[in-house]
Amino acid sequence: MNDTLTTATGTSEHARIETNTLGTRRLAAYLVGIGAVLFAAGNVMHPLRHDTAAYASPTWEAAHLTFALGGMLVAAGLPMLVAVGGFVRPHWMVTASALVTAVAFAGFGPGAWFEAFIAPMPGGVREQVEAGPGQAVNAVLGFAWLLATLVYGIGLIWRGDRRGVRAAGGALAAAVVVMVVFPGLPGAEGLWIIPATVVVSLAHLATALTAMRPPAAARAA
Repeated sequence: MNDTLTTATGTSEHARIETNTLGTRRLAAYLVGIGAVLFAAGNVMHPLRHDTAAYASPTWEAAHLTFALGGMLVAAGLPMLVAVGGFVRPHWMVTASALVTAVAFAGFGPGAWFEAFIAPMPGGVREQVEAGPGQAVNAVLGFAWLLATLVYGIGLIWRGDRRGVRAAGGALAAAVVVMVVFPGLPGAEGLWIIPATVVVSLAHLATALTAMRPPAAARAA
């Protein structure tokens, strides 16, 4: 009798844990998936050049606010997704790079707000801010995001448990290479950076969709 009761209690507790994990995985997947779509949409709305003339673009404010919101959502969901998503085998490199990526995504928010509303103001406001700590902070965040995205992509290639996840990792790594190397070529930098950020967004969306799959379906794949 006691053994039966213990077994039933253990089964119930296991089911409760599985239900909670599934709920957390879905929440994380929704945050990352929706955030990735918004991040891509905001970057698509951004002018090809990042200069004074771009301030007159009708999508200037919307672009920055949209990708900032998307970045915040990705930042909120990515660490959870890596922890319980079940699409990548645990490793400190994957976890650490996901955390740094999330922090950098969140850090884009203040910079995007500045670009949307403060940078276009007359009187050299942008130059004054960028001549101080603001430029250093943006540079550190940008470098951290690129490096962490590259390492996270390599981690997905190495530790991803499905072909689609490994392909997403390859897309992340390739996008970083494009964003670092190609903007130095003649022409508008947005011709390279905008498509690359869309690829990054699609890679995060792919991992979110993978995590949404029921465990049985994922094992069958």
